[in-house]
Amino acid sequence: MLILSIIFIVIGALALIAGVASLSVQAVPLLGAVSVTAGVSFVFFGVILLAAGVMTLLFEKNEKSRQIIKKLTNVKEFTLVIVLAVFIYLFWAINNNYLSLGNIRAIFNSAFVMGTLAIGLSCLLIGGKIDLSAGNTGMMAGIIIAILLKAGIPWVLALLITLVFGAVTGLINSFFINRMRFAPFISTLAISTIFAGLSLVITNGANIPVNNKGFLTLGSINLWIFPLPFIILAVLLIIYGVILSATGFGRRIYMTGGNANAARLAGINPKRIVTILFVNNGVIACLAGSILASRMAMGSPSGVTGSDLDGITAAVLGGVAFTGGAGNMVGVFFGILLITSFQNGLVVANLDSYYQVVAKGILLIAALILDYYREKSRLKSQNASRLSELAAEKK
Repeated sequence: MLILSIIFIVIGALALIAGVASLSVQAVPLLGAVSVTAGVSFVFFGVILLAAGVMTLLFEKNEKSRQIIKKLTNVKEFTLVIVLAVFIYLFWAINNNYLSLGNIRAIFNSAFVMGTLAIGLSCLLIGGKIDLSAGNTGMMAGIIIAILLKAGIPWVLALLITLVFGAVTGLINSFFINRMRFAPFISTLAISTIFAGLSLVITNGANIPVNNKGFLTLGSINLWIFPLPFIILAVLLIIYGVILSATGFGRRIYMTGGNANAARLAGINPKRIVTILFVNNGVIACLAGSILASRMAMGSPSGVTGSDLDGITAAVLGGVAFTGGAGNMVGVFFGILLITSFQNGLVVANLDSYYQVVAKGILLIAALILDYYREKSRLKSQNASRLSELAAEKK
């Protein structure tokens, strides 16, 4: 391992030096003229090899360094950051415009709808439930707010009415699941299908234009490369991250998703938690649909549809357990960036739209496989801790 780490360090250092030199001067000794793409590639792979060599060397050096590296590599977000960096490099190498300011802004813009849905769906998944109606709930929200604005209702009041619609949808979903004991997958899919049909009945398949200037500013304001919708997404991620990690309600969500029966014995009302989560998800979905209508300047019967599946993929990639009881908003944030960067990269790479759908499906399967092994590892560590506790009690 020592020899391998030294080889990594030497090759990485040489690649890094060559890359920096090629970006600084027009020609490099032995290499001659090197393109910008090749220069950045040298730097990218040089940094990776250098980091791998240093980490391998430290891993072999002493126990303290070994423990630090193990903790770092065991963090769920570590893998996501590496994969995200690789995706960004590959798509940039294919098309240098991938990292242009305009395209970065486009990535942030497209992250809002899917990312906002991912927040509500992540909370539900952590609580042990799922909602397949979130996308079409958001789509209905865009249509409703477009109709209200067309009728002359002030945009703030129209937005509040639309959010109430989302809350009512959440209550309906929770009623079917808590009272009627329907499977969340089936009942929310039924609601989604109803909304898909209603949207076509209401609009007759046509878009509803939005002309309210105050409302349109929500989706059009940019602060440098950051669109206002992305800033709203970032604020929501922080708020929900704090709720999940630093409040009693957040802990009750984890307990409900991890083991509803144990949560009930601990004095928690799982049905109440589930109701709140569904209402919250409905409101968030309507917020996403409303701001998308602002950005598109219309309510569309095809808007938001399908983004809920992307949101679930982002949540699972970010470490939210599909079976409930685990996950955090930091991982969800990186999952959102990964999915959005990947989808945008497929477009920038001029990949055929049919193959883009296939690629998204493969990414979802990869997320589920990753979730399977994470859950397996989590259960293994739980069993190990229980065995150690039993052994301590016997002593």
